[in-house]
Amino acid sequence: MARELINDADVEKVSGGSIVFSTDHKTCGYNCSDQCKVNDYDGAMKYIRDHYDTMSEKDILRNLVAKGLITRL
Repeated sequence: MARELINDADVEKVSGGSIVFSTDHKTCGYNCSDQCKVNDYDGAMKYIRDHYDTMSEKDILRNLVAKGLITRL
């Protein structure tokens, strides 16, 4: 992953986590390993936002697969 400089105004937008999407939002994975094809980026992001504080990231990925929002490669 390329490093980017960000300005102070954008620092507040930065968030961490182990679910990482490619820059074109076509693949995602756990800890930067692109292991899944993204079928519905908006749906996946909504699911992550709705559940990030109630389940682990591995469980979120498992449920995204079960719902068809992403597909394992």
